[in-house]
Amino acid sequence: MRVLSLSVLAALATAGYGQTTPKNMTFSTALKSVAVFRDGFGYYVREGKVKLENGWATTDLVPQAIKGTVRFYTLDKNDKIDQVVIGKENRLDFASPAEIKARLADKVGLKLTVITRSGQRYEGQLAKILDDMLLLRVGDAFTGVPYDSIQTILLTGFPVRIKVTTDSPNKVVGIGVAYLQEGIRWEPSYVLDVHGDTGSLALRASMQNTTEALKDSDVFFVVGSPFVANRGITDMLAPMPVAPPADKDTKPENPVRRAEVEAEEAKRGNVESAAVTREEAGELYYYHKPGLSLANNDVAMISVFEAVVPVSPRFEWNADGEEVSYLVSIQNKSSQPLTTGPVFVLEDGKAIGQENVKYTPANGTAEIRLSRGIGLKVAKTEAEVRRGAPAHVGKTDYIPVFLKGTLTITNYKTTKATVRVTKTARGKVNELSDGGVVKQTQILNGEPNPINDLEWKVDVAPGATKTITYTFETYMSAERAGSPPIPSGNGDVDRG
Repeated sequence: MRVLSLSVLAALATAGYGQTTPKNMTFSTALKSVAVFRDGFGYYVREGKVKLENGWATTDLVPQAIKGTVRFYTLDKNDKIDQVVIGKENRLDFASPAEIKARLADKVGLKLTVITRSGQRYEGQLAKILDDMLLLRVGDAFTGVPYDSIQTILLTGFPVRIKVTTDSPNKVVGIGVAYLQEGIRWEPSYVLDVHGDTGSLALRASMQNTTEALKDSDVFFVVGSPFVANRGITDMLAPMPVAPPADKDTKPENPVRRAEVEAEEAKRGNVESAAVTREEAGELYYYHKPGLSLANNDVAMISVFEAVVPVSPRFEWNADGEEVSYLVSIQNKSSQPLTTGPVFVLEDGKAIGQENVKYTPANGTAEIRLSRGIGLKVAKTEAEVRRGAPAHVGKTDYIPVFLKGTLTITNYKTTKATVRVTKTARGKVNELSDGGVVKQTQILNGEPNPINDLEWKVDVAPGATKTITYTFETYMSAERAGSPPIPSGNGDVDRG
């Protein structure tokens, strides 16, 4: 082999080095968009342009995709992807040394592996093409390899070869690749700042990215979760991970048992990693965040949207007990659904609690139960009014007992309190004051008394007391009714 001095090689190589960019056959893709799912995977879309070489192109991207989800496509509908090949070697074919110069003419800047007929192997970046040799650069050193000594030229770092069916096999085409890949996820959280009967609702996405860096990419935060049959299984196109050396003292693993364990883990993981509710598991919705940049392994909180929503604060009292709750109802007036997630609620900038908001479609209403109702005092009594004549039903004698209940609510707040009151009554309901309604009646087999769910919605002025009454008739067995009069139940709990 002819040997040139280091100074000569350097002078030849640096004259014009870096001025020619690789454009023929090889291309890299840019991440165009990624749809991020809450249960740990993303749908990536990457695109790039390449000048075909006899219908072939090669790229450096080998996605760690979920089995069966990789799709290569052309941007021109008249072109078609014929085949995608991943091999150990990406060989540049040439029939004779005379063809090498032409084959490498537009590949200056690419990394090559050159093997000579004598078996010598040289690796480096193609720095320059001379009349009778090529120059490879490794750091600051240069190696000259004559064309007539070369047996094999391999492209380094471009393992994927793509065959495109087109009417012009040497034209510039756009090629894309899309795939599902695990390692990226997001979690929603809301902040609701209430001011009177309106509120500002902000959705933030906390995103963890352990796969590919984002650079001015379109990101879609997905509500809902599609079923992925091959989750946890890597596609055949992806390179297999290198197994660590086996421990000499360890017995060989039973491959059948290992497969069973992996199947069990995958099944269990699909259940445990579910991050969405049943209502969200069907139709998918995409929150769009354009132009997002995020380095690999970074975690970020990203503002997705902010909307003004009508707010209806109210109290709830289940009069079968003594607990009064404070709730905030919001109407989703935005054009997008609310996904299930925690919401931190402020009232005029003051923290009043945190709860989970459930999936709420556009124009739907979400209820947020926050804390015990502060500033309300409630009391209840229920007493027998009179008894009717006994009635014989089957083998049992029953006596109708007429009861009257009283519910009182005192509002010590400086603002009006809207209260939803619920109560159950076993028997026939006669009268309900203040617009009370029977929401549901349950008939029990072998039981003369139905169970009624009662409901009132009342407004209590500041400093005022509201009294609600109801009457109902219940049948008691004559044996029980012969006991002492029914004691009146009462309760008094201070919410101030």
